[in-house]
Amino acid sequence: MNFVEIKKDQIYFKGEKLTLRGLGIGTWLNIEHFMVGLPGPQSTILDGIEKVYGRGKSTEFLDKYVDSFIDENDFKFMKEQGINFVRVPINHRLFMNDNTLEINEFGFKKLRRLLDYCEKYQIFCMIDMHTSPGGQNPDWHSDNKTGVPEFWQFKQLRNQLVTIWGQIAKRFGGEYSYLLGYDLLNEPAMANWKYLNEYFENTIVEIRKYDKNHAVILESDHFAMDFTGLKDIEDDKLIISFHYYPTVWKQNLLDRDLDRKKRKQEFAKGLDEVISTMRKMKHPLICGEAGYDIKPDDIGFAMELLEDTVDIFEDKNISWCLWAYKDAQFMGLVHPKNESKWMQLVNRVHEKWTHYGEMNQANEITEDVAQRFNYHDEDLEYETQFRIRGILYRYQEESILIPLLKSISWDELMQSLESFKFEECTYYKEYSVLLQKYME
Repeated sequence: MNFVEIKKDQIYFKGEKLTLRGLGIGTWLNIEHFMVGLPGPQSTILDGIEKVYGRGKSTEFLDKYVDSFIDENDFKFMKEQGINFVRVPINHRLFMNDNTLEINEFGFKKLRRLLDYCEKYQIFCMIDMHTSPGGQNPDWHSDNKTGVPEFWQFKQLRNQLVTIWGQIAKRFGGEYSYLLGYDLLNEPAMANWKYLNEYFENTIVEIRKYDKNHAVILESDHFAMDFTGLKDIEDDKLIISFHYYPTVWKQNLLDRDLDRKKRKQEFAKGLDEVISTMRKMKHPLICGEAGYDIKPDDIGFAMELLEDTVDIFEDKNISWCLWAYKDAQFMGLVHPKNESKWMQLVNRVHEKWTHYGEMNQANEITEDVAQRFNYHDEDLEYETQFRIRGILYRYQEESILIPLLKSISWDELMQSLESFKFEECTYYKEYSVLLQKYME
């Protein structure tokens, strides 16, 4: 079999230089609230389903959701777009039970099905560990219900994830040419450099017991944007992955009156700042995530932002992966139709909850706390608002999610998941045209 090779700072496949251009698969084996339109991290959403419909129903829900979200029709479409790369976020809880540490075959079964599609359609796959026991960052996308990244506080949590990676490598390491490799931890934040590097070293040792064929991919602190303390680990197949969302950190770049040329210069400057933190490490680079909100009544602006960002990656010879392929009408290329049953549910939720509304609530409460203590510290307030969100998740579950679920039958909920099937979805043609501009 053929596997990817790495020579200095370039990726090769079958003797040819390989530039990866593609999409994150979306909210598939890790549910993100804003991408499906329901409040709370994945574990909170599944908890609400169990409370309303009964024990075991969350597994039935996941089974139907995962199979509806991605199937062979999606891969046929991706192949038609010309993309050669998908990044696949996974939730560790679908591979191992946190309490019993028993292996969960559900995750392995679903991941194998996707890898089979990747092999058939010759699309490279990067498996991305999007969550960790205790949370590697304080945010919802690591399925963190408390806002405290406890992964850095307890070695047994890190050891648990090392074990999961070993099981993944053992099962898939010798079978798939189009498995690019293993993205060991998505967007670490508030990390301890010693423990981050130790986790990476231990995980690579465990993976290499079973798999010397595929790459290991390292992200770093501050949500994969700060590499100053990352150890340059010795491995024959090592890739560095950063994430780039410039408008999240500098929202003035979303000003429609800002000159496009000037904005693009700011994009390039910010990217240079991220890359500069990597010092002199000589490994291939992948932008594992980049993307922007897509407003249906203003698609052109989102495409402008994407085009200017991807142009910079292309100019710097950096492989890239845009976020994302499919979601419930937020950032995805493909999405359920407006009239679909799922989007009808989402519209009801949005009357009471949105991702940005939640952020604003947390910031307002944090500011109120700071005023009560007459103590203002920017870093403390940044940390605290994540903890406040953990409280909000519980209130959202009880006051929004559970009442919503109680208002529909189990059969209705399950039928609504069919809205994610490719044949029931639509896509942004402008996005498709933009993607094909860069495909060889």
